Amino acid sequence: MNDNYQDYKKVLRNFHQRINDELTILLYHGVTNIKSCGIENYSRKHISQDDFYSQMLYLRNNCNVISIDDYLGIRKSKECLPPKSVIITFDDGFKNNYTVAAPILADLGLPSVFYYTSGVINTNIMFWVDIIEDCLNCCKNASIRIELDQVYDFSIDSMDAKIIALKKIKEYAKNVSNSDWDRIVNDIQNETGVEACVEHSENYEKITWNELKRLHDNSLFTVGGHSMYHNILSYKTYIEMEEDIRSSIDLLEINLKSSICHFAYPEGEAHHYNNDVIDVLRKYGILCSPTAIPGLNSLNTDPFHLRRIMVGFNGLSFPFYNNNY
Repeated sequence: MNDNYQDYKKVLRNFHQRINDELTILLYHGVTNIKSCGIENYSRKHISQDDFYSQMLYLRNNCNVISIDDYLGIRKSKECLPPKSVIITFDDGFKNNYTVAAPILADLGLPSVFYYTSGVINTNIMFWVDIIEDCLNCCKNASIRIELDQVYDFSIDSMDAKIIALKKIKEYAKNVSNSDWDRIVNDIQNETGVEACVEHSENYEKITWNELKRLHDNSLFTVGGHSMYHNILSYKTYIEMEEDIRSSIDLLEINLKSSICHFAYPEGEAHHYNNDVIDVLRKYGILCSPTAIPGLNSLNTDPFHLRRIMVGFNGLSFPFYNNNY
């Protein structure tokens, strides 16, 4: 929390003065109405339904919530942004986007963008971070031995110890190749003796194609791509990266019977995408792709380098409530 908070505090300095002239893009992952057990959702990647409703009500009453296409239109016409312009976005593809978040957004009339990892839709495939979380959460062992940059003996005999181990493993894994992810995930499942499973929490469930089609058919909502399986695109070879992007967009277009012109980079830090990735996205008709780098955006910000503000995750607050920004 501390490192993330300090980074956000730095880049969002004078937030409440800047939002009249700059665009705020909020980044969510999930919205939940269940009680978690153990360390499942310890990071609050899935924020509570009540918190989400309060935040959305605040936006409706105090800000100008616009669609991503509204923003691109304003940018093209060189008009001024409405004061306190906000775009609401979701990454990954969790079912609770449809069952919990979307009804709130629809009820309040708030446009939103959903960037979905095409290969996991309608499946029980789990993201690697959720597999690690689930394995540690369900493990009964007192310790595990995992090789990262060196061999670590992690104590996991308490919730706090499990969280420390999970944070260390995630920190390392976000900066290694996709093949290393597979090795680390396999090692953790072997060490813990746990087979990660979607059924262990509703928060792990993914949206179905029928649900996504209904989401897409609502004029308030926009659907975009987010890769096939959430692998880091800049870590792939050029051929692998292009195949991933093309396949993820094709799969959405076939199932939604509509063209896709929006995308968001998996993980989304500066080293997780590059000019080759952007060139391929443009080649396949993508108009913009926001990052997960924190910050606000002027109308001069390149639409393939848009910054977003993560909400809830690792204790990051809803920025409009935070007077320290």
